[in-house]
Amino acid sequence: MSADQTCKCDGKHQGHLCVLHSKGLAEEIACVTDKPTVVCFNCGREANSADNVCVPMPLETK
Repeated sequence: MSADQTCKCDGKHQGHLCVLHSKGLAEEIACVTDKPTVVCFNCGREANSADNVCVPMPLETK
């Protein structure tokens, strides 16, 4: 996350994609990204649930 971005999760990153990625937990990442519904405004990663990103936004469907 860059200095100009603010995390809205109050530091409770447990289970967030940023933490899973930093720990190299590929299997866990696959489980929470197979049917994405949200995208993180900070990092752009897509996840199944808002619980797995810092600043969730609805994923636009085409």
